[in-house]
Amino acid sequence: MTVTALELLPIETIKQHLRVDHSAEDALIVLYAESALAWALWYCDNPKLIDATDFPASFKAAMLLLIGHSYANREAIVTGTIATELPMAVDSLLWSSRDWRGPPDEVTP
Repeated sequence: MTVTALELLPIETIKQHLRVDHSAEDALIVLYAESALAWALWYCDNPKLIDATDFPASFKAAMLLLIGHSYANREAIVTGTIATELPMAVDSLLWSSRDWRGPPDEVTP
């Protein structure tokens, strides 16, 4: 990975999305941001996403959703709630950044 999460999304933008107005959890937020970036890059599997200018707004919006999920759900188990995946969320936002090149062509000798 050649780009960091904070190069794509300044911490102020992330904190605004999370509605956080203090700095006590900045290190945790940065950790969640780096994790979101790593997952989104894995999901997209697009070697063209290298520099900060290569990432569309939809990729950054998906990162904010992933960061928000990690921030709000800090444990592996949630009890007493009903969870529903929102349509047009992370997958949909990252769809245009996915690489559809398929497996590399095999070279036969």
